[in-house]
Amino acid sequence: MNGVARISFEGGARLMPAQNRYDRELVFEEAEFVARRHGKATLELNRRNMLISAMKGGAMAACAQCAQQVGPLCFDVGGRLLCRRCVRKSAR
Repeated sequence: MNGVARISFEGGARLMPAQNRYDRELVFEEAEFVARRHGKATLELNRRNMLISAMKGGAMAACAQCAQQVGPLCFDVGGRLLCRRCVRKSAR
């Protein structure tokens, strides 16, 4: 689904355009909102799936790419945990 992102969550899904940087930023913002609201969400973007989940109980993990703490939301991309900044860079 090039040019279209799919955000899946318990009870539904959303399709959003993802043709340029601005679109992709809106997709990530919406996916993060949905993950916070539902506890987790799956984002399919550029034929890649990522699981976005809220970290429980203040738990922190290190980003596999930059080694910084990932923060309250964790992006699991192919078994690697990435922070918000690194996952956006990899989606370009």
